[in-house]
Amino acid sequence: MSRHSPGAGGDTPSPARDPLLETGPRLALCAFLQGAEWVDFATARDALAVSDSAISKHSRTLEDAGYLEVRKGSIGRRPRTWFRLTAPGRAALGGHLAWLTGLSRAHGSPAVKNEVDPVTTR
Repeated sequence: MSRHSPGAGGDTPSPARDPLLETGPRLALCAFLQGAEWVDFATARDALAVSDSAISKHSRTLEDAGYLEVRKGSIGRRPRTWFRLTAPGRAALGGHLAWLTGLSRAHGSPAVKNEVDPVTTR
């Protein structure tokens, strides 16, 4: 789903809007998982401050898209679920974030555009 363009260090994500990542919890879950190998369900749920049903719904959507790998198992007799971002998920996240950054720059984000400071111009 994401596009790549060759860069100096190999494939780099090209700016690509990804509708799957426009839902806050999905984008947040991918961003949270990008720096980890595996994250358990409860940790992801608590970090995103969402309900069990919300994390289940959004993780299922991301899994169906191939962005998320889900592993189920148990610790002792308690069932556990772990998530990790797949390579296509990382590429989609990178492309979507690049698209958002480009959108911000294209429309004169204050972080990019030199604006007059109202405090110093009085």
